[in-house]
Amino acid sequence: MIRHVWQSWRSLRWPEALVFVSAGLLFGAIDLTSLLELRVGDQLLPVIARQLSLPLISCAVLLLCWLPAARSHPAHPARRQRLVAATALGAVLSMGVIYPLAAALPWPSLCDIYAQTHGKMKCTMFRINAIIGDTLWVFMPALMIVGVLEFRTLRRRQDQAAQDLLREHSQLRRHALASRLAALQAQVDPALLFDALVSVEQAYGRDDPGASARLERLIRHLRVALPRLRDAGATLGGEAELIASYLDLLRDLNGDPPVFECELGSRGATQLPPMLLLPLVQRAVRLGHPRRCWLKAEQGITLGFDQPGLCSEDEDLASLRERLAVLDAKLVCTSGDGRTEFMLELPP
Repeated sequence: MIRHVWQSWRSLRWPEALVFVSAGLLFGAIDLTSLLELRVGDQLLPVIARQLSLPLISCAVLLLCWLPAARSHPAHPARRQRLVAATALGAVLSMGVIYPLAAALPWPSLCDIYAQTHGKMKCTMFRINAIIGDTLWVFMPALMIVGVLEFRTLRRRQDQAAQDLLREHSQLRRHALASRLAALQAQVDPALLFDALVSVEQAYGRDDPGASARLERLIRHLRVALPRLRDAGATLGGEAELIASYLDLLRDLNGDPPVFECELGSRGATQLPPMLLLPLVQRAVRLGHPRRCWLKAEQGITLGFDQPGLCSEDEDLASLRERLAVLDAKLVCTSGDGRTEFMLELPP
């Protein structure tokens, strides 16, 4: 218990202290307007000091009583009762501190000045009805302040919980998408493989001298594509190799794929989500007949084709943009001057 109280006091934040100090100064300044009607003379500064210091001390006592209750478990069923009890205890204790301190201070009060001005008896503080009234006067505003602070704390916790939930949801979506992309990356078109195997078999059947090279290209494609069954990530160099082996297979099947040019420089090891570039190549081959395809890594990653008009939205491009949106990445397509270029912008 003592440890909790001490840790609660040590956890005081300056905005909380500022709230109680401001409240003390406000309540102390309420009666200062009475000085305009009284002849204070050279007692002005002592009166102001007394009028402001006592409410500040009272708010300090309230703050020390409120902190342990405010630092209790936010989901505790008796939290509100604790806050009310702490505020009531603070009001009582503040009166227990203020009354003896006020009697010991040499500074006159407003009541003393008023009695002196009007020729009345000196003010007597120790009266039961005055003590009860002052306690209630402290308790009610303090309870309102505590209520406002608790409401702000509750809103802050709710906002934090909502942000944590959104962050967790985003992470789950990322993990699910990463699994999806890894599966997509591991996909090898069965029809393409079957046609390639048949082509290799036919080449050997007619004693084609290029049959061995065809088989080597098929093996190369399998060596590049199949490891993605167990690899969760990808590199730019690996994706470029996958594109090259895919286009080589198309060429062996009497197709007319584009010539692939690759300029990665020192960025071949750049990490990127899997299965982002090959679908663009497959889509370009399916929609048109580009003669050249180039992959460059400068400020961004650019995949280009020497054919315009490939920026039109379709299901494949929309699906790719959806994956990139979840990954906080962006795909920009520009078309013109006999070319189409896709610029891939990855998050830092």
